[in-house]
Amino acid sequence: MDNTAAMPQSIALPPRYFWRRLAAFAVDIIIFQAAILIAVHYISKTFPEGSHFADKVSMECAVGVPDQLAKRIREGWPLKTNESRTNEICEERQFGLGKQRYLRITVEMEPWDYVTPTQVLTIPLDADDNPVSKTVPAYSEFISGIANTALIALAFACFSANGRRTLGKAVFFLRVQWIDGEGPDFGIALKREILKFSPNLLFSAAIFAISLFPVHPTQDFDTLLGMFHGGYTPSNNGTIGFYVLWTIAATAWWLVPFMEWRGQTFYHRICACKVVSA
Repeated sequence: MDNTAAMPQSIALPPRYFWRRLAAFAVDIIIFQAAILIAVHYISKTFPEGSHFADKVSMECAVGVPDQLAKRIREGWPLKTNESRTNEICEERQFGLGKQRYLRITVEMEPWDYVTPTQVLTIPLDADDNPVSKTVPAYSEFISGIANTALIALAFACFSANGRRTLGKAVFFLRVQWIDGEGPDFGIALKREILKFSPNLLFSAAIFAISLFPVHPTQDFDTLLGMFHGGYTPSNNGTIGFYVLWTIAATAWWLVPFMEWRGQTFYHRICACKVVSA
């Protein structure tokens, strides 16, 4: 009796093409990111000097503060014999949101090298040069991060839709297509790219959310000066922990499907797409 028909048949999964896909992605991201940076550079040159767009990430600092503020700093944070202090007023332009001014106090301790700890207090100033302990939402970083990711996703989608290929995929003989074999239309291709780059979008949103929380433990400037005089230094453990957490989450989103291969990545399964050799 032939029991062949009754035996379960194994289903061959599509190949991963992991290294080819990784190499193609590296080529494409370098090309598209370079194109965006070049475009931003030339567009910024067309704006008048001092425009928000051209200087959206710049910070200019000038040494020196008003006498009353300098006196307040001296009294609230007296220097030890082996310390040296620099007071600066810095100005940063936020994209489309005007200027934000900061007081930056830097205290160095002898010997003045790259090993000895340095204390730095940076705090926003109001229009009258009075320090104010307030949150400064990172609109500029949020907008630039979202815009950069959106442009990258749009570029990938344009070159992947309707049977087309990005340069990287063409070089490494890969193509994105629907499960039924047809090339995805632009809408599906864009959805695929947005899902693929969703960790970048979430990262920008998280950075903005973190900026909404107070940086310093107190809102009183004089109390803060006393804390720094006593040796207080802001900890960056939370920031480091956030970067580690995001790295783990992004790595899981991109690499876990290849480690436990089921024929598609997460975003391909949602969009009913796959990458094939072509």
